[in-house]
Amino acid sequence: MKHYIAYLFVFFLALVLSQAYCQVDRGGVPRSFQLTQNEKGMLPLNEILPPDKQVLEREDTEDAGSEKLYRVGVEIPVLISDETAGKWDVVPGGRVWRMAIKCSGAQALGLSFDKLWLPDGTDLFIYTPDHQFIIGAIIPGVLTDVPKFATRPLPGDEVVVEYFQPFTASRYWPLNIRGISYQYRGYVPLSARSASATLGACEVNVNCSEGDDWQNQKKGVVKIYTKVNNKYFYCSGTLLNNTSGDFSALLLTASHCGHDFSGQYATAEDLAQWVFYFNYESPGCATAGSQEYTVVGATKLAISDDPADIGSDFFLLKLLTNIPASYYPYYCGWDASQGNSPSGVGIHHPNGEVKKISTYTTPVVSATWGSTPNTHWAVKWSATLNGHGVTEGGSSGSALFDNEKLVIATLTGGESSCSNTSGLDYYGKFSYSWLSCGTTASRQLKPWLDPANTGIVKLNGTYNEKAAVADFSANYLVIPVGGTVGFTDLSAGKPDKWHWYFEGGEPTESTQKDPGEIRFGRYGMKNVKLVVSNSYNSDSLIRENYIDVRAVISPNPAKNGVISILTDINNQGNIVIDVYDLFGKLARHFEYTASASAYHSIQLPEKGSTFIVRVIQGNQVQTHKVIVVH
Repeated sequence: MKHYIAYLFVFFLALVLSQAYCQVDRGGVPRSFQLTQNEKGMLPLNEILPPDKQVLEREDTEDAGSEKLYRVGVEIPVLISDETAGKWDVVPGGRVWRMAIKCSGAQALGLSFDKLWLPDGTDLFIYTPDHQFIIGAIIPGVLTDVPKFATRPLPGDEVVVEYFQPFTASRYWPLNIRGISYQYRGYVPLSARSASATLGACEVNVNCSEGDDWQNQKKGVVKIYTKVNNKYFYCSGTLLNNTSGDFSALLLTASHCGHDFSGQYATAEDLAQWVFYFNYESPGCATAGSQEYTVVGATKLAISDDPADIGSDFFLLKLLTNIPASYYPYYCGWDASQGNSPSGVGIHHPNGEVKKISTYTTPVVSATWGSTPNTHWAVKWSATLNGHGVTEGGSSGSALFDNEKLVIATLTGGESSCSNTSGLDYYGKFSYSWLSCGTTASRQLKPWLDPANTGIVKLNGTYNEKAAVADFSANYLVIPVGGTVGFTDLSAGKPDKWHWYFEGGEPTESTQKDPGEIRFGRYGMKNVKLVVSNSYNSDSLIRENYIDVRAVISPNPAKNGVISILTDINNQGNIVIDVYDLFGKLARHFEYTASASAYHSIQLPEKGSTFIVRVIQGNQVQTHKVIVVH
């Protein structure tokens, strides 16, 4: 009989695995999603007064006339805390706090937290009410010791904040939301993005044929959602290599991306809330869609700007956290010599849109922007197979690459557009930024890009091929109580250390590459975490609600009303199986003792095509919808 049960067990798992795998959200699922509507109750809504759109429009019109940055949002100060607002609900293993925040008329909303600190075992999610867009899980390990933390904007004018705290938490720390990033223009939902969703029709996707030879360099180009005082803008930036080869998260953009042209400069707290988007691109030449891989926060290293002259208009930042190895970032090379370039490209995010590429086939010429001569390169773009790439608002700070695929400048501005493709654009020279903008390290690139003072002025780009990237798979995703799962390490980067964490598993941890068969002895959705490391770095991957431990019913739909149920293969408790019709009337009742088989075959009522099967074992209750095909 045991062999027969084992055969059915494998057969059932093979059936449900194909159904469950595509439903697993590997970024994590907020725990409230598991509650019924009655358990959730009414979600408290905190409505925030939106800004005056007419005032914003007048200010934006004035800014456009004076060639200021293209503002896309403003910050609305708030004071929202889990101590004074929202509601707590009990969930398996702990409790969750939730609050909906609405600010009418926004294209997208982001949140700013004051002194965000998460105790061990807690996590934080922000998502849209329809559950289509989710940020999280934000966990203790991804936070830094800065006074501010921000999230990228999510589409629409309402978001939900959800904070989980386990019963085992050793202490409590309040959530304090202090600002709403209200984006009123320039945001296009993922579903509506195309090759030119908000741009001139001449722009060229980086994954068109024009980008075929630039697939490495594009991975070093990022979109930046900047904050200066209470204003938000878009810029572009480029990740750079250095002569130490230490893969520091050094990012180059334009100095004018750090101020709002009204005397306000980005403070350290502002920079801690900048959002950097990696791999933000459409997968093809004309296809829509992109995923959002983000890092939050940076600190200033060096800047060219002073009140009198912007110089070569550079701004060198260091990101506050390491770039996840799973983003596969490329650390671009650079050329600090004086030579000009005969041809090359610009890779950028115009208007904050998906990554674009602009091509030049005539040599750049030395030019002036401001009062100091010869600080910039002037570029004229060329027509290509799929368009005539130019630059737009949001392209500021992006790199100009030469024919050797090295960064030679950063974009300040210019005259090009889809209606003026012959207009010149002006890029601050990398060679000028090297040493000529000032006499201190805070005004130069060299001290940061050549920290060992090697004298190198030309450096190739590279990937951090030694970085460890955590990844794994499981042979089963749905199992009955007492079932076992085998896990396979799929990590890249030649890790030499592994640490597995299995929620509800036996054992709960393993430090072996192959952890063996892990047994799960209780019903519920279980998390699995893997941390890998080598001598260069470490990386972790958490898959929330990855293993579903439950009664397995097959076949479903059922022919002739006969179903098989595999419950607890350990037979450790009495089992009750009730069958209800669509009207909630009890139609069948079955009871089995702990000594009985874990495998049960039952006959559903002859009349009816849809039934609810409830399985009760101890204090664990599960319900399953079963369709009958007569």
